[in-house]
Formats: sequence, structure tokens, C-alpha cells
Amino acid sequence: MLKRILIICFILGIANANAIEKKDWQILLKQIPEQYILSVDVEQNAIWLLKSLKSLDKNFTVADDKNKLTLYYKGKVLKSLYKPEDKNDIEKWNSICTEFTDLIFKNSSIAANHDFEATDLIMQSYIKNLDKDSKYYSSISDMEETLHRVNFYSKVEDDILWIKIRLFNKNTKSDITKALTENDFAKGVVLDLRGSNGGELSTAIAVADIFLEEGIVVSVIGQKQNEIIYYNSKDGDIAENVPVVILVDGDTASAAEVLAIALQEQKLAKVIGTQTYGKGTTQKLIRLSNGGILALSNAHIYTPSGNKMADEVLIPDVCTSEMPDSKDVVRLLSMGKNEKCHQESRAEADLEVKIAKELLKI
Repeated sequence: MLKRILIICFILGIANANAIEKKDWQILLKQIPEQYILSVDVEQNAIWLLKSLKSLDKNFTVADDKNKLTLYYKGKVLKSLYKPEDKNDIEKWNSICTEFTDLIFKNSSIAANHDFEATDLIMQSYIKNLDKDSKYYSSISDMEETLHRVNFYSKVEDDILWIKIRLFNKNTKSDITKALTENDFAKGVVLDLRGSNGGELSTAIAVADIFLEEGIVVSVIGQKQNEIIYYNSKDGDIAENVPVVILVDGDTASAAEVLAIALQEQKLAKVIGTQTYGKGTTQKLIRLSNGGILALSNAHIYTPSGNKMADEVLIPDVCTSEMPDSKDVVRLLSMGKNEKCHQESRAEADLEVKIAKELLKI
């Protein structure tokens, strides 16, 4: 089935776009200013979207003057239109976007040849205006492939339960609970979060509850700074009195960071590795009728002590950056915490494993 065209600020493709495409377009113009983590009005958002039309054919340029917008093709004026008096008038921005879009497809065979990938090209250009955590996926399968490459596994070695988490999804809490229950004889737990891109925030909170008594796991603040949402653990933890060590690296992000920081700040786990990625935001998914998905950053994440995660990346208790696997573990542990520990990919390194064994030595 042919892929329906959608141009984001805009009606994709041709002048007689249908109601579904217009609905998508209106959602983007409306929801991005309302939901985005930073303040952006409808006018600025529309202009970003309009300027992204250049991705269809580099010969087009949208110039933003004080009171009007001008569409150029190879340096020649195709159309000038005055901006709405009300910069947040979505319907009038709709008209401007539609007219410019029609002109591009009528005057460019290059753009016409990109009709089936128009949405993807425009969104890939548009996303550069947003923060580093906002992403665009051309389809749900593209998003799943990116976020769900790997899953979960566990093993017991020398009375230590080793749990590897690469993805925080709806099954993660039950997987960990099962591993802990079936191996309740274990005298220590290692959570290996190296290389974990994170996943669902709600899952990270649920997993933290396995190890925490009552208290704050994380809080989030959106565009409205006075609206704070707190997420707390419930009374009673499953892994009671079991020492925990967490392994992290420069690719540990999002939900994985939430879990590691929550346990570290509440003195329930020692963290080994490097500075983490620092993805301190949550995302709202905006779905388009062409199958594309905009994961839009809509809130900042704060640690239990009130630090913004985007500013205060996790610093491990034992830093392993630039350390070879042959490094003397006992000597490294005697060095103390390194506040200048930097990011490094170490998902396959063995040094962190040796340190965890030393810390959990019975």
C-alpha cells in the first residue's frame, strides 16, 4: 500500500490533502508548542517546519522577514505572504504552510520524486531545531529496532546474582522479581546497566521499588515549572538487606540512569563505571498517519535529592574510565571517588566485573 504523504506544518503533498493529513498537521502545530520541554510559540514552530521544506529540494528557501515570509526558488521569488497578526493563529499558519507546500510540489520535479519520503525528510530536518533527546522515527518498527535491540538475562555465579538490563519495558520488573525469588540464596546482586539506552520511565520506577523502602524515586517538571510530579516507591522492598552493585558506562541513559541514581543517592547501591549519558528528559510520542513518530521531549527528570539529571549526570563511586582490564582492583578501590570521571563505552570490559566481585566478596 502506497505510503500517504504528510508534510508537517502543512498538508503533505498536494493541494487537495485529505482530512486525516490536515489533522496530523494541526496536531503538530498545536502539540509541539503545548508539550515541548522548552517554551516555543506557534509562529516559531511553524517557521521551523516551513524552513524544513528545503529538505525536499535545496533550491527552495523560506526567508523570514519581520512581517512576512517569502518562498524563493533558485533565488527568485515565488510567493510572499504576510504573517498572521496573532502569531498563535494555527489556522492561518495552516494556510501559509499549505500554499508554500503546493508551490514547492508544482515547481520542483525533485520534490515530486520525494513524495513518498517527504515526511521523513522534513522531520529529519525539523528535529535539528529541538533538543538532543527528541527523536523522529519513520515507523513503529524503526523505533522498536532502535530502542529494543536487546533484552534481559540473569545468571548466578559464586552466590552473586548477575542481572543484565539493556531495555526497560513492561516485562523488566517481573523478570527481575523472578530472578530474585528463584535465587533468594544469593548474597549479592549486580545490575549491569552498561550500554543500556533506557526505555520506559514507569518501568525504572517499578524496578527501583524492588530495592527501595518508601521514598522519592524521581520527579518530573514540564514546561510549566510550578507543576512537579513525584514518583515514590512503596513500603517494603523485595531485595531486602541484599548488597547491590550497579555497573554503568557512557551509554547508560534514560530509565537506566533513573534507577542507578535512585539507588546510589539513597545509599542502597555502589555504582561502578564511567560518567553516564545524561539523558534527563521524558518524551511524548506524537504519531503521524504516514506511520512516523515524533518522540518529543516534554519534561525534565529530577533525582530524589532534587538535582536535574540533564545537569547532574551520574558519577560512579568507582571510576573505570581509561582503565585497562589489567588494572589492580584493590589499588583502584583505595583511590576514592573521582568527580572528573568522564564518559566511555565499556559494555564489554571486564574490569567492572572484577570490582563488583571484590565489593561483594563474602
